[in-house]
Amino acid sequence: MSKKIQYSINLLPKDPFFNTRLGRFLSWSLGAGRYIVIFTELVVIVCFASRFVLDRRVHDLNESIFQKQMIIQSQSDFEKEFRLAQTKIQNYQQLEQQSNLVEIFPLLQQIMPEGLKLERLTIKERSLSGVGVADSNRVLNDFISNLQLSSHFSNINVGRIESREEGMPGFTIQFSSVFDL
Repeated sequence: MSKKIQYSINLLPKDPFFNTRLGRFLSWSLGAGRYIVIFTELVVIVCFASRFVLDRRVHDLNESIFQKQMIIQSQSDFEKEFRLAQTKIQNYQQLEQQSNLVEIFPLLQQIMPEGLKLERLTIKERSLSGVGVADSNRVLNDFISNLQLSSHFSNINVGRIESREEGMPGFTIQFSSVFDL
């Protein structure tokens, strides 16, 4: 049996440049560069393909926004009517509160004795507070008694009673109360 001998003939001579360090580096960089180019092309193809998906999403979102805008515009008349009703209710509540405020003045006039002057009066929804000047001790006692005896005032609090400045007769009184009409 004869052995088959195979010969490999390379007609291109080897360049001694590729045996140097620079030649081996260039040979390696050409091989690696091929893979880098292929990888970059794959990334570009994936980006190009994903653009169609993203464009579709943007189109769907714009369509959804348009539909929601149309719904909001169709409800705008109802919203205007609703806001108008809210405004009317708030105005009514303010007028109701103001009518209660007006009704408190005759009650205060009934309990205030002659000789008491109010310097400050604050009236809120169901409470009032104030600072006044009483000419004498009797006027001060009458005012506090009238407040306590009145059925329209409750939770009476006399915060401070002081003598007025030197040379001025009378007392300064600070009070607060809850009223019912």
